[in-house]
Amino acid sequence: MVTSLKVHLRGIDRGLLLAIILCLIAAWPFLLRASLPRETDTELHVFRASELGYAIRGGDLYPRWAPDFYYGYGYPIFNYYAPLTYYLANLVSLAIPGGAVLGVKAVYILGFLGAGVGMYKLGSLENGSIGGLIGASSYLFAPYIYMIDPHLRGDLAEFFALGLAPIMFWLYTVHMHTPSRRAAVWASLAIAAVVLTHNLLGILFFALLIAYGTWSIIWSAKKRK
Repeated sequence: MVTSLKVHLRGIDRGLLLAIILCLIAAWPFLLRASLPRETDTELHVFRASELGYAIRGGDLYPRWAPDFYYGYGYPIFNYYAPLTYYLANLVSLAIPGGAVLGVKAVYILGFLGAGVGMYKLGSLENGSIGGLIGASSYLFAPYIYMIDPHLRGDLAEFFALGLAPIMFWLYTVHMHTPSRRAAVWASLAIAAVVLTHNLLGILFFALLIAYGTWSIIWSAKKRK
């Protein structure tokens, strides 16, 4: 029993555990406080998540119109704004009526986890656990990601896209190193998630991904020579 437990513990990636701890430290204000940062755009995202929840409960699974916005005149926010963060928030708020605040908070926490874990996995591919931890800590605690976006601006969609980007690059790199149908599916899902999270960053990160893939192909060809 003790021997099998030791073998199991040896198989655990301790660097990944440290990266998760760093993520929880970065997300600590969202874990500790009952509410969300005030006087930021986060309030708008709570309203949108709540409105989407009402629409889904009414049977409209992909609404284009928010009937309660603009003093009841309605607004086509879901017709052009990337909706993934609001759907994720509603995984909580659908189960708990009126839980849009809790749902939005959960998305912020997931964004921190995605940023740290994704950057750790991406960095450790080429530079080992130490390189992965350096990359994760540098990315997590960069002022824009750690403070400005979640706390001062409250841009939920942009912040979550920044959290998903390292996962996208990691899965894409895995597919390039060891191509397979499974790796291709996961990489495609990650790309789609970024595009469905934030309109502008989705375009930007997709362009960066193309440049990164092109550079990787050229670099691999040079190394073979």
